[in-house]
Amino acid sequence: MKRLKYQFTLDDMPRVAEYIYQTFQRDHDEFERYSPDFNQEFEEALEERINAIRELPNLDFLDEKVAGKQKKLLIMTSHLRPLLNITELYFKTAKDDALEQSVDLDDINSLRTILVEKRIWEIQSGISRLLKYINQHLPELEERGFPSGIIDDFRLLSKNLQRMEIDLAETIHEKEVVTHENVQAMNNLWEALEDIWTACPEVFAATHQEKVKDYSPEEIKRHIHPKPSRRVIHK
Repeated sequence: MKRLKYQFTLDDMPRVAEYIYQTFQRDHDEFERYSPDFNQEFEEALEERINAIRELPNLDFLDEKVAGKQKKLLIMTSHLRPLLNITELYFKTAKDDALEQSVDLDDINSLRTILVEKRIWEIQSGISRLLKYINQHLPELEERGFPSGIIDDFRLLSKNLQRMEIDLAETIHEKEVVTHENVQAMNNLWEALEDIWTACPEVFAATHQEKVKDYSPEEIKRHIHPKPSRRVIHK
């Protein structure tokens, strides 16, 4: 992804561009006298780039969309806890040598650790290992009353988690694509604004040196983030 080239935030850039565009329109004749590059075509191209960023999608919406899906995924993973608790109880009732308790409990404890540390991407493989062990010892477990339906519950949960992971990955990809497009549009706009800033000191050097301040980052920030006026209340 291309990085932003400018010192203003992504959110500030539309207002920065509007301010510079209005100021440039005011001083257009002086810029064009300085260089024919600052002609009507330049001004129209600048306006076109400003219009382009007005149409950019809202990144805040996509941030909220990703956060919402991440939250749903975490809620879904919490459904694994009761399944692990039930399975552990049945494992502990199997006392014969056919069941290696240290191995099966390690699988369960490993999944619990994954849940606590929110290593979502490892849950699928953890469930697979546990199901492999259960299937290998299913006859012995069923003798202790282990309900085979729990296997279906594990598989359904694993399937739902996989579907949600894919959905989340697609949304994150969508956000990355849109962010790249936003940054590209902003960089294209910045190139035009940079031409103005670079020429500015020479444009006004002989006639209106005070106008250079109008294009300075400090003045732009003051303009787009005006401080609230203080009202004096007379008692």
